[in-house]
Amino acid sequence: MIITRLKAKNQVTIPRDIMKRLHLRADELFSVVVEGNYIRLTPVEVEPRYTAQELEGIDRIVEREKGKAKVFKPGREFSSYIKKIKK
Repeated sequence: MIITRLKAKNQVTIPRDIMKRLHLRADELFSVVVEGNYIRLTPVEVEPRYTAQELEGIDRIVEREKGKAKVFKPGREFSSYIKKIKK
């Protein structure tokens, strides 16, 4: 059995042997699920929402649109606006 400690800022250290065994890296992301009295941490990979080209395009649009005082909610509203001005 391996024992670890919950730190002051709600941090738990994963022992080195477990890190090596599971090939975990610094800044790894985890899904956290409570099952009864247990906490299950599952490493996950998150795909970027936008490609590098899309981010560059968004940056160009932002520069062009600065000062026009348009406010959009992230998601569909923003995406539909982007589609309109791309044309």
